[in-house]
Amino acid sequence: MAYAQAPTASGIAVPAAADLGFKPKVDLEEELHFKFWNPLHYYRALNQHRMRLNLPNPGQFELLNKEIKTTLLTNFMFDGGRADLAKILSPNFQVMHTFQLGLPGQPSAFEFAGVYADENTLMHGKMDTEFNLQARLNHALSKQLQVKSQAQLMTSDAQSMFQVEGEYTGSDYTLNTKAINPSLTDGTGIYLASYLQSISHKLSLGAELLYQSPMPAIQETSLSLAMRYQPSEDRAWVAQTQGANALTTSYWRKVSDKCEAGAELQVVNLPSQGRREASCSVGVKYEFAASNIRAMADNYGKVSMLLEEKIAPGFSFLVSGELDHLKGENKFGIGLNLES
Repeated sequence: MAYAQAPTASGIAVPAAADLGFKPKVDLEEELHFKFWNPLHYYRALNQHRMRLNLPNPGQFELLNKEIKTTLLTNFMFDGGRADLAKILSPNFQVMHTFQLGLPGQPSAFEFAGVYADENTLMHGKMDTEFNLQARLNHALSKQLQVKSQAQLMTSDAQSMFQVEGEYTGSDYTLNTKAINPSLTDGTGIYLASYLQSISHKLSLGAELLYQSPMPAIQETSLSLAMRYQPSEDRAWVAQTQGANALTTSYWRKVSDKCEAGAELQVVNLPSQGRREASCSVGVKYEFAASNIRAMADNYGKVSMLLEEKIAPGFSFLVSGELDHLKGENKFGIGLNLES
């Protein structure tokens, strides 16, 4: 191979640096100037820093206070008579029958439901005696991307709804978008986008943007912020705003292997409606070998309790009660759960 040679003072030809495979030195000042104005440089640096931290995924935005939801009685209370019968037909498919005994002024109800689930797909549907239909479909397109849809067809058109949702789960963040009753013709509907990011192994921060248009000429937007701090596996603090007029904070603590306790504070401030109020609820959950007990009390003088006694494998007996001291109202419920 022939090299381009440069003569020297002594007359001896020396190969050029480029011919020997050496690249000319880049000006350091020019390289730093290029990186300063290049947004990809900051994006790569941020990703490299996140990879070094090895942060966990923070979970879903709507499940930030999941421990409080399973400890307090808000989602478990019922009154009257109730029976839930479930039949497992295969490892992926089961059906359920729910009987609700009506109270004075409330009719009795019956619901039939079916659930199919495998590694990537979940389908759930139920219908009652009033022919109200509710259906849900979740499908995982990949390990990170999941699509969800819900539909509700009620006898009253005002209560019918359709929702489509997409969720992407990253290594240390979760991105979610929703559309509720979207209309492609006039743009009405409710649209939400949320982002939850792990800042450290104990702290997660997130935000949710809400845009709703009940009518073509009316548009509203609001921004909600959220924070979750979990210093250890047995305790968690959560704070979340709902727009600029509502704040919810909660604290959950796992006292022992069989006992969990939590407190939740909700503050609502609506000066335009002359409404300013706050509510505080505290609850405890005990899990024994053959029974579960949940109890809750709030600042409005309402005390409630739920007992679930496991009589045999797949068979449980439930008793619920609620005393409202300010209103002078009482509620009482008895239920059965049977799974075969």
